[in-house]
Amino acid sequence: MCAALTSACLFLLAIEPEALWLSEKLAESELLAKDTLIAGSSKLSPDPRLVFVGIDQTTYADVIAPEEAAENPALAKLTNSFPWSRDLWADVIQRLGDAGAKAIVLDLLFASPGSGDDQLRATLDKYADRVVVGANFTDAERGEGKTTSIVYPTESVLNLKDERAPWADDRIGFVNFFTYTNAARHDIDDVIRRAVFRVTGEKGLPPGATIESLASRAIKRLGVNEVVPSDGRPRLFRFVGKPGNGFQPIPLYTIFLPSHWTNNFDGGRFFSGKIVLIGPAANILHDDHPTPFRVRMLGPEIHLNAMSAALRGEFLGESSHRMNLVLVAGLGGLSFLLAITVRSPLRRLFVAAGCIAAYLGVCWFGVNHLNFVLVAVTPLIALSSSTVAGFTYDFVLLRMEKNRTRRTLERYVSKDVVREILDNPDTFLNSLGGVRMPVTTLFSDVRGFTTMTEGADPAQLVTQLNEYFNEMVAIVFNQNGSLDKFIGDAVMALWGSIESTSEGVRRDAQRAVTAALAMRKSLARLNINWKQRGMNELAFGIGINHGEVIVGNLGSDQKMDRTVIGDAVNLASRLEGLTKEYKLDLLLGEAMAPLVRGRFILRTVDSVQVKGKTKPVRVFTVVADAEAGEQIPPWMTRYEEGLEFYRSRKFAEGLEAFAECLRAEPKDHLSELYLKRCEELIANPPGPDWDTVFVMKTK
Repeated sequence: MCAALTSACLFLLAIEPEALWLSEKLAESELLAKDTLIAGSSKLSPDPRLVFVGIDQTTYADVIAPEEAAENPALAKLTNSFPWSRDLWADVIQRLGDAGAKAIVLDLLFASPGSGDDQLRATLDKYADRVVVGANFTDAERGEGKTTSIVYPTESVLNLKDERAPWADDRIGFVNFFTYTNAARHDIDDVIRRAVFRVTGEKGLPPGATIESLASRAIKRLGVNEVVPSDGRPRLFRFVGKPGNGFQPIPLYTIFLPSHWTNNFDGGRFFSGKIVLIGPAANILHDDHPTPFRVRMLGPEIHLNAMSAALRGEFLGESSHRMNLVLVAGLGGLSFLLAITVRSPLRRLFVAAGCIAAYLGVCWFGVNHLNFVLVAVTPLIALSSSTVAGFTYDFVLLRMEKNRTRRTLERYVSKDVVREILDNPDTFLNSLGGVRMPVTTLFSDVRGFTTMTEGADPAQLVTQLNEYFNEMVAIVFNQNGSLDKFIGDAVMALWGSIESTSEGVRRDAQRAVTAALAMRKSLARLNINWKQRGMNELAFGIGINHGEVIVGNLGSDQKMDRTVIGDAVNLASRLEGLTKEYKLDLLLGEAMAPLVRGRFILRTVDSVQVKGKTKPVRVFTVVADAEAGEQIPPWMTRYEEGLEFYRSRKFAEGLEAFAECLRAEPKDHLSELYLKRCEELIANPPGPDWDTVFVMKTK
């Protein structure tokens, strides 16, 4: 809840002009949202009182027939390249003025003298009550800043009514669309969204002097002065349509073609009583500008859209700075109420999403039906970010509580069991019962520990045993194993008991062997350290087996113990006990061999019938890690050959093979064991029922 309020406060600050960086980022998002709303609502039909005569080519030589040019001087002029002689514009004004056009607007600049100025000046004087020509505000670098001046039509084109006040001549209208970056923050980009209809006492004008826009001058020619804003405030307006889809231009040359004038323009009556704007209909004069549609629009088309907005009252109101503050605070407060009243995160998410959709609907309704644009992004950011902050706060609390529970449980059971209980509530570990799964089981037991406890210092022995367990358990966990239990000084670890897949069986078996080899190395390091501290060295035996077991909880509803039971588990325990018989520290069951062979190099130990079993199993040990590039000595190959002789009753050949092995490695216990067996069997040949199986009498 505190996080939600904090987030709302941050976004209240963010819309203040002083928060420049964040303010600009939010303003960009707001403008994008505003443009989307304006563009989506711009589906008006063009005002029939507005006509666009477009200069769509730099020359009409390809479309005007020679005979047509010979008959009409204006058409002949259009076969030349742009810019054309200015007496052509006199012909255009004459043509449209005689047809009864109320306003003839030239969206062109006549800033310098040119050919045909006399004829154009005379025509502008003749139709002074209907023509409008453009003036342009320009910026120039002066010293350390910019100065603005106005470029008026040249005197050779326009006889000013008052040479001292050219801005007051109602035939002149400025063509600029301004953008604003002041504290009002109307625009921070170059997109044209607003129209200014008059400028007073600024931008190069004398104090108190006023000049009106091209659109304002044209509309007043219709005699509807009241629709033109009387102040200099920029007005956000609604466009008729996308660039090129609103006001379709009439090619300039067609107004001089007799057939078009008669058939298409009804002898000129089509233009009667209308505003006719003449300007570029292609990017000939590079007169195009970015718009809310994110597509550039020609200047004349923008002027027509501004006129249409004024004539139809399609200006758009905007939420004030104070209203923006209220909206942000309101939606931030709404998020706070959701956080304290709707405790279900999922339900709160749906309610917040509904609020966002509702606010967007209000924004859409405001633009389309009320001609009013609400600030959109910042309030929604306040709502969504406050909601997210509330979720984050709840999540952090939940995680803290879960971690506290996890740390407490891990003191009593292994980490993987805790993880399964907390992260997977539907698992069988949360109820009495079990499932059959293929599991790899590892038993590790310290040799002679019972004898050590008789005379050892208890505190020192506990310290040593804890150091041993810390190392061994860490290795099990590093190999993604799970600790089943401690049995005195013994460790029982499992792989595949939490989740098991057919693809993971081989991986689990190999991880178990990797863990055993790491235990061997770790114990060697521990022994060095203990010896330096005057403590007894330890030795262990490890038995590993794989097979299908029952995994589940045993006990009562009040106290359950998660464990595994089955023959495969018992055999792993027996293999650990067998390590003493063969003087090895690691033995693998027969089921392990096909799962790890290739990854590790195995050595056959014996065929054993353990106590309590009727079927013998082959037993192996690991002599090298093939993946690590380890190699076995050549005599071990001879050892395997000796075993084959032994099993096939070729005891003399086997004796010779094992003798060679002992000459290469005198301390090899297995070679010595089999050499003695061969000697005994040569001296006392076995009967036909001899099966090479060693029967284990004890556990």
